[in-house]
Amino acid sequence: MICLDSSRGTAGAPGTEASRALTGRSEDLMSAVESLQGGSHVAVFVLGESGMGKSRLIEAVVAELGPDVTPVRIHGSASLTKVPYGVLGPFIVELPVQEATSQLAVLRTLWSHLEEEKRATQKPLLLIVDDAHDLDEATAGILAELAAAGWAKLLVGAAARPGLPEPLLQLWFEGIAERHDLRPLTLAQTTEMLEGELGSQVLPNVAEILWEASGGNPMLLNGLLDDAKKDGTLLRRNGVWLFTRHLNSHGDRLTDVVRRQLLLRSPEERQALNLVALAEPVSRELIESVAGEEAVGSLIESELIRVTGSAGGELRLWHTVYGDTLRNLISPARSLQLRQSLLRRMDSEPTSAEGLLRHVSWSIECGAEVEDRQLLRAAVLASRLYEDDLARKAAALVKDPDLQMAARAVIARTRYNASDYVAAWEILDADFGQGGNLTSLLTGSLLWAAVMCALGYTPAEIMQRAQALQPAGEHLAEAQPENAEAIRAAITERLNTMEAMVLALAGEYPQTPATADAAATRPAANNLEAAFRLSLDAERLLATGKGLSAFAVMSQAVEAAGADHDELYFLTDFLVVRSAAAAIQAGDWQAAENLLAAFVAGSGPSLISFGGGVHAAHGIILLYQGKAAQALNTLSAALEALRLTDPQQLFALTAAMAFAAAAEVGAQTKAELFLADFEAAPAALPRYMHSLAMMAVVYGKARLGNYPGAIAELKRLGRPHPEMNTAGLELEALALCLALGDTDSAPQLLELQAGLEGPRPAAICAYAAAISTDNAADHLEAAKTCEAAELWTFAALAYDAAAHAYRAAGDTLRERMANSQRKRCLDRADDLPGEETAKNDDSLGILTRRERDIVALAVRGLTDRQIAAELQVSVRTVEGHLYRSYAKLNVKGREQLPGIGGR
Repeated sequence: MICLDSSRGTAGAPGTEASRALTGRSEDLMSAVESLQGGSHVAVFVLGESGMGKSRLIEAVVAELGPDVTPVRIHGSASLTKVPYGVLGPFIVELPVQEATSQLAVLRTLWSHLEEEKRATQKPLLLIVDDAHDLDEATAGILAELAAAGWAKLLVGAAARPGLPEPLLQLWFEGIAERHDLRPLTLAQTTEMLEGELGSQVLPNVAEILWEASGGNPMLLNGLLDDAKKDGTLLRRNGVWLFTRHLNSHGDRLTDVVRRQLLLRSPEERQALNLVALAEPVSRELIESVAGEEAVGSLIESELIRVTGSAGGELRLWHTVYGDTLRNLISPARSLQLRQSLLRRMDSEPTSAEGLLRHVSWSIECGAEVEDRQLLRAAVLASRLYEDDLARKAAALVKDPDLQMAARAVIARTRYNASDYVAAWEILDADFGQGGNLTSLLTGSLLWAAVMCALGYTPAEIMQRAQALQPAGEHLAEAQPENAEAIRAAITERLNTMEAMVLALAGEYPQTPATADAAATRPAANNLEAAFRLSLDAERLLATGKGLSAFAVMSQAVEAAGADHDELYFLTDFLVVRSAAAAIQAGDWQAAENLLAAFVAGSGPSLISFGGGVHAAHGIILLYQGKAAQALNTLSAALEALRLTDPQQLFALTAAMAFAAAAEVGAQTKAELFLADFEAAPAALPRYMHSLAMMAVVYGKARLGNYPGAIAELKRLGRPHPEMNTAGLELEALALCLALGDTDSAPQLLELQAGLEGPRPAAICAYAAAISTDNAADHLEAAKTCEAAELWTFAALAYDAAAHAYRAAGDTLRERMANSQRKRCLDRADDLPGEETAKNDDSLGILTRRERDIVALAVRGLTDRQIAAELQVSVRTVEGHLYRSYAKLNVKGREQLPGIGGR
């Protein structure tokens, strides 16, 4: 590795770099301490790659053992690996030269020195050995003998490769040593570390990007974090930490680590390392021909570079995050010299996308000439990978007039990546309808239409302007009569695709199924048009309340779109948004979460661009479930990300939902800010999402108490066109009316029930049905249905209605039970992340296992007799356990039991 495990001090206080490095290592720490304090183990080995926190963990163990041991430190040294007993020099300095190679003499002298240390403290010896992989075999043998004889205990740190010397490893084979292999941090541990370090709300994509870039290596993670904060890549905005641009991997911290590592390598190894950094992935044979097989082998053994490729013939840096740092340390002149030395031995230029990007980037950095077509290919690839700086540099260097229009389209694409739609439109509009050949004429036309949508133009306005392609195509056909038919067909296909796209982006679906069928009579000309047509069909199904069917259609759209979205690289994001909307309306939370998780896992660099959209979807799910406090946190964080880049134009919807969440929890000031955000946002939302946003705003205003006409306005938004089937919109509107206490909306909801799909609509309709009968048993059944659908607010409302019904009937016991269940649902809705678990643990920890089982059943509403039957014990046993539980929990009876049972 290129990491240096440079820490040799004590484990730092909480909040320091030491505490960062020990994130997720507490189990290793306590296990190591217990092993050294016990009698069954004589040694503890801590192994891991550089930067994994070996030294930090070792120092934490020493600090934990504290005054109970006599610590003696021994450091392995690469320069003394071949010198017998070399690292023991400070302990055997008085040994005569002629006895310096005698194991017995060295052992006696060392033991004499150690005995003096032990007599001074009167405490057991603990030999602390760092960098044990660099120990010579003779020293390792003596240390192993000391431990095996029980004279001292060992706390040893070593690199995973090459690992421990054989004599020490033998202690582990014999079962008298404990071994801890430090693994990379998980995403959850990385998130925990960041939250502890930054002390504020951190966007999930920050943790995801840093975790992926660092490979879970704590030292790399710390370096990336410090550099990102220092150069402004990671900023705190309105209490939220987020990335403002792509991660910089050549900051001061990482540069210092790499520079110190290079000093340890031979000139040949440095040359090989630099060549790999500049050209990766690069042929192993090629690098060996320049720097030598020995240098390459040494770097592989040290885990500085790794072998990849199906035949094992390519070399890459072990940690790609060091690439920019290494390249930044090489001067342009030296870079050019290395490039020339490599090119002389290359049979051909790189063929892989990654190799092409590195080759072109390297050439640009050192001022070498690159052929125009290669520059354009690299620019297109870079923009697809969101490497916008490289894309713009490569595109700007294209000199061929026939390629410059395509190059300008790439630059416009980078502006679109950053949500700078005006700049993108200015570039694309100047070239729209121009071009001396068919390729040039069509270049950038789909992106031009997408930018027009983002700027708020209607599909009709966009398609009217798009007709400029027709005369341009006709002129081209006249100039090339042999290709006239193909040119006219291509223009028609492009216009049809553009129309399908702008209608899908705007959500202007056909008003009736018959109209939709008529619109689909002509077969789609290509994958894009097919995907957009299906998306429109899904939008229509959403409006009619058929979320599950819409989700199925969106799955077809994803399949129809295929994998290659070169012209519309944001198509995947678009399809994810529409699919998530369908799953959320239906209340299929697992499908929505799986969809978003799969998107995040495959996003890579686009997470910075589209991460805000993922978080917005999570926030809307929480809001629909009734978890307003969590939703407020998530949506407010998503808004900050969307302020920077919003490729799917989700800002207005997110602001509206955040306003509703803030109003729900009574956060007046925040609500006013979110409402201002919504009102100032561009009106580029698709039709369905625009309706949802407007409903959320009306609901929020009603919650704040300043919208007396809210119910009527919500019902109007649910039926924007009385002649159209908009049962899905009506569902959303009437559900909000019910949440506001308008029970008159229940019959209207029941009229829609037959045409609605999914567990969420079914649960809301069950609550509406219970309102219509006002029967306590129906209210309880509806409450359970809402709980199963994870609609906690509606479940609480149903339990409340049941309590009122029981009170009217004079059944006070069941009234108390219903109120207890209502409180449990409200607690579930109000819990912030982590609170629920904490409350559970605090309450459960007081009770015995049997008491917890009985309380859980009591909270679910079972009588003492039913609990007894369930657990096959006597009623008297149940009563006794309940009385003891009441005393422990400091409650008077069932109605005051904490809602821990159902969780």
